[in-house]
Formats: sequence, C-alpha cells, structure tokens
Amino acid sequence: MGLALVSVFRWDGGWGLSPWHSALGAFAAGGLAGYFLVSALRPGVRERRFALALVLGAAALSRLAGMGSPYLGLWGLAASLGALFCGSRFGILILIPLAAWGGPALGVGPTTVGLSTGLSLAALVARVRKGRDLLLAGVISGGIGGAVAAFLYPHAGWMGILSAALSGPLVAILSWALIPLVERVLDRTSPLTLVELLDPSHPLLERMRREAPGTYYHSRNVSALAEAAAKAIGADALLAAVGGLYHDIGKLFRPNFFVENQDGSNPHDQLSPSLSKVVLASHVKEGVRLARQYGLKGDIIAFIATHHGTSVMRYFYEKGVAQGLSEDDFRYTSPLPDTKETAIVMLADPLEAAARTARKEELGELVEQVVEERRRDGQLDHAPLTMADLAKVKHAFQKVLQGMVHQRVPDYPLFQGQ
Repeated sequence: MGLALVSVFRWDGGWGLSPWHSALGAFAAGGLAGYFLVSALRPGVRERRFALALVLGAAALSRLAGMGSPYLGLWGLAASLGALFCGSRFGILILIPLAAWGGPALGVGPTTVGLSTGLSLAALVARVRKGRDLLLAGVISGGIGGAVAAFLYPHAGWMGILSAALSGPLVAILSWALIPLVERVLDRTSPLTLVELLDPSHPLLERMRREAPGTYYHSRNVSALAEAAAKAIGADALLAAVGGLYHDIGKLFRPNFFVENQDGSNPHDQLSPSLSKVVLASHVKEGVRLARQYGLKGDIIAFIATHHGTSVMRYFYEKGVAQGLSEDDFRYTSPLPDTKETAIVMLADPLEAAARTARKEELGELVEQVVEERRRDGQLDHAPLTMADLAKVKHAFQKVLQGMVHQRVPDYPLFQGQ
C-alpha cells in the first residue's frame, strides 16, 4: 500500500498523478522485490518492519526530493541505516526493492545514480565508528553519485549532477540524526554509540571504577578477551568488547559480596550456602535493571542476562553438599547465550577470573578446561558456534592471557631514575 501511494503521485511543476502503467509497474516491481528481500534475509518481526520502513521512507523521500531534481535520490538513507544496524549485506539488499520500484517510477538515470550512491554507502558505513567517519562516507558516496551522473547521464545538466553529489552528504546527516530514534525502535546499539560506551568517562563505568574497582578491572580484561576472540571468528568484535565491559554491572548492587571487591573480610562467611546463592544470582537481574536505567539497549543487556546461563556456582555448591543440597540448587536460572558474541563473553568471564592465579605455562590447559566445561554443561547449546570456531576462540584467549599473565625479570630495578 505504501509503495502504491508513493508510486501514484509525482511532481512535475506541481503535484499530479503518474501514468497508470508507470505507477502499476513501480508498485508491482517494488512489491515483488520486497517480498524476495524478506525471504532472503528471513529477519525477525522487528527487522522486517525496519526493512519495510526503510524502503517506504526512502521511496517517499525520493519523491519529495524530486521536486528539486530527480537525481537528488535519498536511497542511501535506507542503505546507510540498514548497514549501520544490521550489517552491510542488509544495507545492500534493501536497495533491491528500491531499484525495482525506481526504474518505472523515476527513470533509469535517477535509479542508477541512487543505486550507486546507496551501494557505496552500504559498503563504507560498515567501517564507520565516529560521526565524522559517517560524514566522510556521505561525501565519498556523493562524489560517486555525481561522477555516475556526469559520465553516464550528462543530459541531467549541472543541476542533476550537483543534486547527485549532494545526496551523499545529505543522507549522512539524516542518518546521524535518526540514529537515536532507530536505536530506540530496534532496541539495538549503533557502532557509533558502541564506541561511546567504551569511553572510561561513561557514568556507569565511572561508578563501577569508584564503587566496585575489582569488578571494573575484571570487566576490562573480559572485554579484551572477548574482542580478540570475536575478531578470530569474524563476529562483531566491537559489540563483544562493549558487552564484556558491561556484563557485570549488576555487582554494583552489593559489590562487597564479590571476591574481587573484598579487602579481607568476606560477608559470605556469615551466610548459608543457599543464601549466598541468592545474593550472587541477584546481580544478573540487578544488572539488567541498571542497564535499562542508564539507557543501554537490548543487544548490550543480552550480555548481562546470559553471561552465567544456567551454570553452577561451584564454590557454594561444594559447601552445600554437606547440607544435602544438589547441584541444581546452585544453578543460575538465566537464559543461555544465543549469539556468538554473548557466548564468547560467557567463556571469557570465568576464564579471566581463573587465570589470575595461573602460571603462564598452565594457560593452555586452563583455557581448554574452562571452555570444555561450559560446552559439556550445555551452556553453548543455543550459541551458533562450531567446533572450528571454538578452536579459534581458545587460541585467541590463550594469546591474550599470555600478555596479561606475563612475568617480570626478578632483579629488574625498581627505580630507573628517569
């Protein structure tokens, strides 16, 4: 229905109706291409609505921009936002229904220019990490669009060529302005915001560094492990790094109940194993609550919610055996990780803690032991990790840990005098 409305009306010195054959062809081609797009991507309901909104929004904006020049195509907005939030493949494929619609509705020239601008943006935006990078991508894609218009469609005139060149920067500005809205609708974090979340001056990180310093430095190491492992298997390294940094924020609720924040006294000595289990398990729910309070999105909250899965609190279980309690009494009741990135953080979390007391020559065996224990316990059953992926993850973990657990020269001078 949306494509039909966009196809029926056109601007030609004033608003009017498009020829029936042009409108019908544009609607049919765009609708059919959109159907095949959804079938190819097989996204969830939220992603499907996002794709539909991008197609309709870009088509409508192209119609409005056509009041100035048909070459001022804003298809790049769909490609840019699609690539930012769902990857380059999504951003490229979203152009298929737009190209199918644009041919009959706008003409071959504007369609070719819009497609070239959109494709270049989808490819460039995948590497964007800052606002200025997004603007630069817009300028480059605009230059490509202007060049295509100048060399292939010189009859577009200077106005058409200039419009094609300006479309890229305009799309970049619109994309940047719409990022907060799309983040809220999708409950997903853009790469630009992920980079901001890595900033140590973020209020939540500053609070963790002040109130739970042991947890903060543990999380920094988990972040480094997760980033390296994600890179090794082609997962989203930036998302994994941010997830590792924020996965334990729930420990801010009772920081002194966690060993890394204790200064000698242990409040668990005054509690039964069952009560200690309740206190420890609460940091997952408290972390989710705190994340929402600070405006973190669902893709980051997933790390907090799943980083323990249904694993056993082994220390308190061993104390509870004497009271006749079973292993299941000491399991977390959290969901299992269902992405590569959340699964990596689940593995990196206990590994970082265990490596603090390990010698360098023990790291290989330790990595193998921790990863295999989680796998055999069923914690990775929902994660899309292959055995080949796990082998690469183990290797990446070991390499990072060797840098963390390095040794100093015993007689190295304490003061260098410089």
